[in-house]
Amino acid sequence: MEIPKADVELARLKAVMPRVVLASGSPNRLELLRSAGIQVTVRPQDIDEDEPSGEPGPAVLSIARKKLEHYIKSNDFEPNSIALCMDTLVYFEGRFLGKPKDEKEAFSEISAFSGRKQEVYSGYCIYHPYKGILEGFDVSYVVFKDLSADDAKAYIDTGEWRGAAGGYRIQKTGYKLIDYIEGSWTNVIGMPVEAITKALET
Repeated sequence: MEIPKADVELARLKAVMPRVVLASGSPNRLELLRSAGIQVTVRPQDIDEDEPSGEPGPAVLSIARKKLEHYIKSNDFEPNSIALCMDTLVYFEGRFLGKPKDEKEAFSEISAFSGRKQEVYSGYCIYHPYKGILEGFDVSYVVFKDLSADDAKAYIDTGEWRGAAGGYRIQKTGYKLIDYIEGSWTNVIGMPVEAITKALET
């Protein structure tokens, strides 16, 4: 697959959120927001994340909500500015996948994805000075190509698996592993642009 363009979606987001406090240390989310021309202040939130359990949607939303609650209670809180907290989880064959701890685990995960579908959930929690708290989650379905062991090894050798949920980055060369996506591709990156925009437009 080719990486789709999200110019229209990002322009809509900028119209309702020209500047934002990003309460996240994710370089992918920061890059996406800046590519839209949005002014971003980064305020990462260091919280203890419990092992996710239960239904994926509510689970990922709960983590995003905890991040926002932590930010609002912190000295970094800017009450007159929109703030955005998010979390992303990969759900595959009935289990949550986090960030691989080493090359062996990353190789195992990428190999297991071959020819199969996985679910990517991103939860968002927004503080808005006038609208209060806006929250929700989105899900995208990612279908991988049939991958050989050499294909998986070649991708692992790029190093892109480090720090990535599920062990791949679709906005980098990871898109070459993908057959197709059902739903939002920005959601797979970790920021459901369309869902966030709709929440702010309401």
